[in-house]
Amino acid sequence: MDQSDAKQVVPWRPSKKMVVQHNALAEAKYRLSVRAQKLLIRLLAELDQRNDDFTDIRLFLRDFAKLASGDPGDVLFSEFIDTAKQFMGQFVSITQSPVPGEKLPRGLICHWISSMEKNPNERSITFSFDPKLRPYLLGLSRNFFAYHTLHAFNLDSAYSIRLYQWAKSRQFLRRPQQVSVDDLRHFLGTIEIDADGVITKESLKRYNDFKKVALQPAVREINKKTDIVITFQEIRQPGTKIICAIILSISMKEGAEPVLIEAEFRAQPELPLQNAALEEAIDEEAKIVDYIKNTYQLNNEQVNKVQGYIVKNGMKYVLDKIAVTESQPRDNMARFFLAALRDDYKMPVRHIPAKKVKPKRDPLPEPEISEEKRRISVEQLREWRLKFAGNPGIRA
Repeated sequence: MDQSDAKQVVPWRPSKKMVVQHNALAEAKYRLSVRAQKLLIRLLAELDQRNDDFTDIRLFLRDFAKLASGDPGDVLFSEFIDTAKQFMGQFVSITQSPVPGEKLPRGLICHWISSMEKNPNERSITFSFDPKLRPYLLGLSRNFFAYHTLHAFNLDSAYSIRLYQWAKSRQFLRRPQQVSVDDLRHFLGTIEIDADGVITKESLKRYNDFKKVALQPAVREINKKTDIVITFQEIRQPGTKIICAIILSISMKEGAEPVLIEAEFRAQPELPLQNAALEEAIDEEAKIVDYIKNTYQLNNEQVNKVQGYIVKNGMKYVLDKIAVTESQPRDNMARFFLAALRDDYKMPVRHIPAKKVKPKRDPLPEPEISEEKRRISVEQLREWRLKFAGNPGIRA
C-alpha cells in the first residue's frame, strides 16, 4: 500500500456506524465465534443501502484488532485470517416468508462470504458477500431491523450478540414474543448445520445448561450494555416439567438513542414481503390492547399481563373474556376481566340474574359504560372475533 492509499483510510468510529438487516437474518441458522460475529457486523456496517449490488470491502488487521482486543499489537494477521475463514466454512440457513400460493416456505443455504482475498503485504483482507444475500442486506424498505454497532460491539458473548439482534428484529411488535426453545437454540447459535440443513454439532443440549450458559448471561449482558431491556419467562409443556418455550419481553431503555433510517431505501422485488395478513393482525392487536386499556382503565403492569395472555393463549381467548366481562353490568369491570383471564371464565349457558352487591368504594370512580357505548363495543368485539377466528395469518 503506497502513501496515497494510506492517507485515504478514514479512522473507524463505531458509534457512528449502523447495521440494517432483513428480519429473516435474525432467525437464520448459523454458528460463529464471538470474534467472527463482530467481524461480520463490521462488514455489514460498511454496506451502502443505496447500492443495487455488493461492493468488495477491504479491512485491515488494525480494524480487526479493535474488535478482538482493542490493541493492534496483541492480534496476529493469522488470527484475522482464521476468523475470516469461518464465513466460508460455516453455512447460514435462511427461511423465507411463504410465497402466496405455496404451502411451504422456501429456504436458502449459503455462506456469508463468497470469496476473500488476503494481502499479507498490507495485512488486509478483501471480502465479497454472497450475491444470494443481496435481498436481505441491500435496498431494504420493509421487514428490516437496525441497530448501532456500538451496542453489539460492547457485548462479549456470541450468544448475547445473536439474542440482541433477534430482539431488535422483534422490538417493533411492542408485545411479548413467544419462541420455542428449539428455535431459540438456532437463533443463538448453539446448533451447527451442514449444506443440507442437517445438524452436525449441538452444544448445551440440556435446557438447564442452555439457560445457565447462554440465555441468562446473554439477557444480563444485553440489559447492562445495550439500548434495550429483555425479560423472559418459561412455558412448560402441559403435564410435564419440560420447558418448551420462552416468552421474551423487549423494551427500550429510557433515554436510549433511536436508530434513524433514511427513507430512500428501495425494496427488493426478489424477496417476498411479509404476509399482509400478519401486518394487519399486528395493527388489529394494537387496537384491541388500546381498547382494553382505555375501557377498563388498566395500568401498564396490567396491560403487560393482558399481552402475556395474548402470547400464551391467543387473541381469541382474550376476546372471549372481553365478551364474558361485557355480557352484563359489573361492579368492577377491570377486576372481573383480569379474573376472567386468570381463571378462564366461560359465557354462562343460561341466564342467571346477577346478585345485588353493594358497590365498593374505590379510590377512583369506576368508569361507566353507557348502553350506546356497550352496543358499539359489542359490535366491534363481534367483528374482531370473526376476524381472528377466520384469518389463518392471525395468531388465534
